[in-house]
Amino acid sequence: MMKNIFKYLLLMLPMVLASCSDDLERYILNSPEDTMHLTANANKVQLQQDLGADTAIVFSWKDAANRGEGTKLTYYFKLDVADNNFETSIDKVTIPAGKHSIGFTHKELNALLSSWNIAPGETATLEAEIIANVSGGKEYMKPEISRFRFDAVGYYLAPRDLYIVGTSTGGMDAAHAVKMVEKVSEKTYTWSGTLEAGNYKFVKDLANIDNGYTQGDAAGKLKYTKQGETEQLFTASQAGFYVITLDIEDLTIKVERPTTDYTELYMVGDATPIGWIIGNAIKLKRDPKNQVAFVYEGPLKAGELKFPLTNTKGFDCDYIMAENANASITETKAVRRNFPDVNDKFDTKWKLYNADAGNYKVTVNTYDMTVTFERDEASRVPDDVAIKALWIVGNATQGGWGTPFSQSFIYDGKAGKGTFVWTGTLQEGEFKLPLDNTNGFDCDYIMPKAVDGNNLAPLSETNCEVIVKGNPDKKWKVEATQAGTYKISVNVLTNKIKFEKK
Repeated sequence: MMKNIFKYLLLMLPMVLASCSDDLERYILNSPEDTMHLTANANKVQLQQDLGADTAIVFSWKDAANRGEGTKLTYYFKLDVADNNFETSIDKVTIPAGKHSIGFTHKELNALLSSWNIAPGETATLEAEIIANVSGGKEYMKPEISRFRFDAVGYYLAPRDLYIVGTSTGGMDAAHAVKMVEKVSEKTYTWSGTLEAGNYKFVKDLANIDNGYTQGDAAGKLKYTKQGETEQLFTASQAGFYVITLDIEDLTIKVERPTTDYTELYMVGDATPIGWIIGNAIKLKRDPKNQVAFVYEGPLKAGELKFPLTNTKGFDCDYIMAENANASITETKAVRRNFPDVNDKFDTKWKLYNADAGNYKVTVNTYDMTVTFERDEASRVPDDVAIKALWIVGNATQGGWGTPFSQSFIYDGKAGKGTFVWTGTLQEGEFKLPLDNTNGFDCDYIMPKAVDGNNLAPLSETNCEVIVKGNPDKKWKVEATQAGTYKISVNVLTNKIKFEKK
């Protein structure tokens, strides 16, 4: 019986629903007519980086239609790529009461094109929308909407340089200007380095250093002054290392003069003149002007090096090292590694190759943890000099007959093209000059030209020649009475050698 009643109810349900449907009233709200007529001052905008702060386009509109007593209109603005249903629109902008326009600078609009993945130089059709929202009425009313389409072409964001110039950089002229680092395009710039005691300002154009950013009306503030206007320069009261940060949009400046906890720093490695003898590690000199920098000036050769903080604890000490293992001398980033964490995995050193040998100024900056290698160009072997490196080996040298060879010559273009120079101690014994340091004794050599029956030549023999694979095995001989410190100069173009005892 219950089953039959349930079937009856199911049969009656469509008729009940149909009866209810007939009683519903459908209301359709029509969109209001556009009386605002959104427009702009241009139908196409060619954006330019040099006009970044200038207004590129201005949108304007008329009042929306009055929606009756007690209602209030609030205007909102949106902007997006056309035909995108405003799904990637900028955040809705609330327009202040009484205002009927909104503008965008070249920089702002270009940034929007970039955010929409529109390539520089590509023409993009954009769509703007103004919405007049209604509130306060007795019933809901649809907002009035007006739209406007236009084309925009963006630009590639090229770097915009900013320089420090003044007596603090060496002179108030373009030749002494130093370039800052652009951290945020056309906004934030930083620089760290040594300033002399004196004055300085910041300029965009080295061809016109009369215009620039100078001291503002309060500490930490900038002001842009032009030629002929009164300017107050910034002052470095004493020479030293400075860190400067500028925000040229907010017109702010921060100047710091940091110090360091490092009091001593050393250098050790087979790329240095003392090799891996930690007790003889070379002590770097503290820069008298840059209080956070330590400097070494002298020869470096093929090999590795690192910077211990002391030379009294053997190798069980703290170091300044390269960030990565086998770092080239172009890799400036350094890290501090503390004992006992220094091991094979973290024993990261700088590595010089045969072509890197030369005289260097090495600067270790303990503030920004960088190491720079500046080679004296006169110690760079020219391309047209075939021999690129030269060593000295033998029992007359402190390195003995060990391999790899520990003592190398330095190219010295100032002494004449093709000239390599070595300075060190010679003792009683023999020596020869290898041209390679990768295959042990299996290499070519520079050897004396004239020798005796034992293939030996005195130091008075100044003629030399390249002997392939060192066969015959000719050498120079140092007598016991000749021992001492020598400067040896070899010209590989003229095949001449000179021995100068110090």
